[in-house]
Amino acid sequence: MNAPSFRVNPVAVVVAGLAAFGFSLVWYSPFLFGWVWTDASGEAATAMPVWKLLVAPVRELISAAVLAWLITRLGIDHWRQAVGLGVGLWFAFYVVQLAGAVIWDGMSPALGAVHAGDWLGKMVLMALIVNGWRTLRPASA
Repeated sequence: MNAPSFRVNPVAVVVAGLAAFGFSLVWYSPFLFGWVWTDASGEAATAMPVWKLLVAPVRELISAAVLAWLITRLGIDHWRQAVGLGVGLWFAFYVVQLAGAVIWDGMSPALGAVHAGDWLGKMVLMALIVNGWRTLRPASA
């Protein structure tokens, strides 16, 4: 019997993080929920500095790395378990943080819901990519 491998695949992390960033670009586009964010942010939404778009994917890369480490460390090898972990982390961290922003910082509930939906989609997508990368490895001879 082979010992489990706890090595995280850095390519899977980068692909998952960049896919999640791409998901957000679509999520906040005028085709989906960009109008909610623009209404809540006003002119600040249309005058976004370029550096923010360059720094933004770092959040997804960090989240993908932690998610990949947990999936690997926990020995998750089924997509449902990976998605369950992603949803659990989303609820425990992103939803709780956004609820605080709505309750204490004046964020509109609609904007909080849009942000929460964005992170739910990203966590599920990253979990599927990272787990799929782990489970699609070639069988040992």
